[in-house]
Amino acid sequence: MAIDLTDKVCLITGADEGLGFGLVQGFLKRGAHVAAGLLNPAASASRVEPAISVAMDVTQPDQVESAVAMVIEKFGRIDVLINNAGVYPRSPADEMTPEDWLRVQDINLNGTWRSSMAVLPHFKSQGSGSIINIGSVTFRLGMANLSHYISSKGGVVGLTRGMARDIGKFGARVNCLHLGAIQTEGEKKLSSADASALAEVERLQSIPGRQNPESIEPTFAFFASEDSRDITGQCLTIDRGWTHE
Repeated sequence: MAIDLTDKVCLITGADEGLGFGLVQGFLKRGAHVAAGLLNPAASASRVEPAISVAMDVTQPDQVESAVAMVIEKFGRIDVLINNAGVYPRSPADEMTPEDWLRVQDINLNGTWRSSMAVLPHFKSQGSGSIINIGSVTFRLGMANLSHYISSKGGVVGLTRGMARDIGKFGARVNCLHLGAIQTEGEKKLSSADASALAEVERLQSIPGRQNPESIEPTFAFFASEDSRDITGQCLTIDRGWTHE
């Protein structure tokens, strides 16, 4: 049976392209009311229709609060937050600047925290709500040139586990999905070295082939639905068997 999200109100950050855009499309097909948090609404708003567009740079507290307020004004509630906004730059640890480090933390970790804090008062008044955070298999593997990214995703894991203890008492929950290498339009910008690394990832997977937004969207839908009402504080890996627990 297909997962039904009819009339669920879902806010998805970082929805301009890639995974976020794919989740918008998938959730709309499942009957959800979707708000797409966009870094560049002027360029992306028409792409995500009929989802509503909200300007949402997760490094800007005023924008985050305003975006959530717009969703509440439009739909009267908010049921699901997907903290998808993030960056994935490369830099060796010995060459990393303070600006490099702080930017990644501010988007990936602080942005997840800001957006979560903005929806929690509404979850509390409703007595329900689901937050889905984005982790990474790199947190478990450790990989070169990604110490800032891996650290930010480790922080997201800690935030997920700690927050779950705090918000369960009012019926809300939070989980984290550790993702592998997802095939998106952003790969067109990758270097030949990056492409070779992705080919090696696919070789190491237990299941051949690349995962993409459409193939992992059902797992997000499950965590957004009432079918997962008893699950909180968990981290699930979706990587076609690249890593094994």
